[in-house]
Amino acid sequence: MNANDLLIELRKFVLIKSGLRNIDPAHCKIISEYVFQETKNYVSETTIKRFFGFANTLHKFSLFTLNSLSQYIGYNDWDSFCKDKENQTTSVQSIWQDLKLKAHAITEISLIANKNNSGVPFNATANRSFFYPDFDYFLKNNYQFTTVSAQPGQGKSILLAHMVEYFFLSENALYKNDIVLLVNSTSINTIIQNGNTLKDWFLKEFKFGSLTELISFFKKNPEKREGRFIIIVDGIDEHLARSNYFKTFIDFLYSIEENNFVKLIFGLRTNSWINLQPAIYGSASLTKAWYTGLFYDEDTLSNVPSLNVDEVLYTLSHIENKIINRADVSAPLLAQFKTPFWLQVYFKLKDENHHLELNNPLLCYELINYFLEKRVFLAKKSTEKIFLLKKISDCISEGNKKLRVAKEKILSYINCYPDAYEELLHAGIIIEEKRLSTTIPTEIVRFLNDDIYTYFLFIQITDKFEYKPCKSFFEHILNSFPGQTSRRDHILNWAIRFCINRNEIAALKSIFRLPFTNSEKNSAFDFICYVSKYELGKPNSNFNKLSIGIDFIDIMATGRTMSNLYKETIKTISENVLNEDVQIMLHVIECNVNLIDVDKVALANTMQLLKRNYKRLNELFPINPYDLILYFYNNLVNKPNESKTLEDKIIKLCQEIDQSKPLKNEEITSAEILSYRLVLITLFSQKSYAECHRFIMAILSKYPNIFYVRHSVFSPFLLLHLGQTYIKLNYFKKAQRIIQFVDKIISSDYTYYTNFISASFSVFKANFYSATHNYEQALIETNIGLEITRKNDFKMFEIALLLSKIDTLKHTEESEEVSNVIKELLNFLTVHKLSMPDYSNLSSHEFEHTFKILKSYRRHQNL
Repeated sequence: MNANDLLIELRKFVLIKSGLRNIDPAHCKIISEYVFQETKNYVSETTIKRFFGFANTLHKFSLFTLNSLSQYIGYNDWDSFCKDKENQTTSVQSIWQDLKLKAHAITEISLIANKNNSGVPFNATANRSFFYPDFDYFLKNNYQFTTVSAQPGQGKSILLAHMVEYFFLSENALYKNDIVLLVNSTSINTIIQNGNTLKDWFLKEFKFGSLTELISFFKKNPEKREGRFIIIVDGIDEHLARSNYFKTFIDFLYSIEENNFVKLIFGLRTNSWINLQPAIYGSASLTKAWYTGLFYDEDTLSNVPSLNVDEVLYTLSHIENKIINRADVSAPLLAQFKTPFWLQVYFKLKDENHHLELNNPLLCYELINYFLEKRVFLAKKSTEKIFLLKKISDCISEGNKKLRVAKEKILSYINCYPDAYEELLHAGIIIEEKRLSTTIPTEIVRFLNDDIYTYFLFIQITDKFEYKPCKSFFEHILNSFPGQTSRRDHILNWAIRFCINRNEIAALKSIFRLPFTNSEKNSAFDFICYVSKYELGKPNSNFNKLSIGIDFIDIMATGRTMSNLYKETIKTISENVLNEDVQIMLHVIECNVNLIDVDKVALANTMQLLKRNYKRLNELFPINPYDLILYFYNNLVNKPNESKTLEDKIIKLCQEIDQSKPLKNEEITSAEILSYRLVLITLFSQKSYAECHRFIMAILSKYPNIFYVRHSVFSPFLLLHLGQTYIKLNYFKKAQRIIQFVDKIISSDYTYYTNFISASFSVFKANFYSATHNYEQALIETNIGLEITRKNDFKMFEIALLLSKIDTLKHTEESEEVSNVIKELLNFLTVHKLSMPDYSNLSSHEFEHTFKILKSYRRHQNL
């Protein structure tokens, strides 16, 4: 054995002694400690890293190092180890076993390199065992060649590593007598750097002048063959891109004599496989001997399927060191992780940022940004690369299946910066393919995936507007990309991230004012919440405790979705913001949320924070919201209210509003919106319906066009409240007109409304139909409303709708169902540990007696 072989053997036994199947740099410190414990000789962590190839080796290893490591594995010294291995080699009578020993040493090193090159710890990667029967079929049948072909980042090398271990090297391997030789790009680069040809290397290692010579030998001496010779060549795409190496490779394939014991497997990117196909299909013998595989996809030219959900969750569970279920990962992220490459990016990003949440859709965008930042923006030749990527995205047209551009269209740009272009190809950011559906096969270029293409489309928009988001910025997005498409959704999300990242919060209001669809506006609002929470937790973020201002409050007051995400966002930011006025307004919003959730404890805690700023509340709001919130809190805990003082304050405010000069809709403030909401639900709860009507008319006097606002949920809230008031005042025709008007504005796809508004509308319609004795329709609306409230956890509305259902059923032939709904209501209150406040009863006055009985019974249950 030569010195290199002996070092390979020593590395293998050091790993075995240390209980490691593979090694990464972190293990080197542990091995250093093990060696010291065993031999009392200190071999430094750096030396161990050099020994395993993790650090540059500028000189030979010292005899002290080699002796220490030899002693660690049970030998007296390095010389004893060498003699023992030489004796083992000499004693091997079988040429097959000699070849196997040589191949095993090379394969072990290649395997370690493949594992260490994995962006995710190898033991966390999915073994893709579904692929094994297909590979086994190739081994057992009359094929000589196969490819494992896929785009960059699909996990070709890791799949090959798993199969090498499973079939040939593991303790329970199926084919232990077979020789497996795994050669990767590291091995080939080492051979080339040492000034050798592959032929010279093969002769030196295996004592045969070529693979053809080896095949001929075993065909003439079949008794000396003890199994199959499996050669796996991985990661040679860079070499095949050079015409001289490509020709050598083709000549090599043509030179392989037909046999039944040598099997060759090539791990290739699809563009290499495309270039290889004409040579293969031009040869009848190669075509016959080549196995494309059960999973081969003619469209993608790949036989490595994307990861399935179970495989993604397996890897994530290992990364997170806990069980990760499907519900823990956002749907877009789960889809993104089906390409193994993004799991590698996540693993690296997680190492730098420990606050990542798998259920946050923002993570998809953070992964793309992180990847491009490392591979493009902070890489060498970044200016040239960005220029090329912008030009490619400019020239791309939507083809039948993929976004791509003919290479000839961008050839002038490529010729300007050929090195930068090659690096982009090697990094897997762009991909070259051949379009075979045309009369003459055409070379095409596309991005690794559509999300990266979309990112560069967005970058061009920011360039166009000189990195200043404004109304025109969002108008451009609206007009340049068709609605109801994922492309526009992604561009909008990039824009939201961009604005919050730069703390340009006011610009985001344009999303709600422009005619984006309601679905887009709701998605945008949620994404604003996700990004806000994430940015607040980042160090050195522009959106931080000090910078959050009234523009953010405006958006939160405008949206008021009442979703769990909305509640979490309000709470998180109110706990961290340093601007006292902003914090006070967030606490008022929190109290609104607590009232809807019928959460006495949370309401009491937030009220304590508000009470400390009672004087400032008077200055910030047209009426002190603490007084209004206290009224509801007393209602929740069954305490009497000093209603006269509060009534006087409301009457005074009503007069002030009524006497104000008319203003434009844009002039209404968040403080007014929050105050007016609380006043109206207070009046309604007090059954002061005439005063409630007067207050709405006063608002209408100050803001004459308020009902025509389509970018805020305050307008539909006001309309629905007016409709409920009309029902209580027996103005049924006016209430019906409100239903027709709200139906009309909601049917417009550009009106912004939320699930909370939809639930409110169902409550209103149920009450209207019940009041006008259309009980069948009332039940339909009640059930529609209950479906919305249960899906979105709107507890107060669920109580209101169940009460409405009881009231309605009492007037129908299904009166026996009343007791079932009462049980359902009481069970709901018990499960959620809720009381039944007066403000939850929106039913008719005839129902008041029933409500009091139910409330009394519920109070008795709690005793």
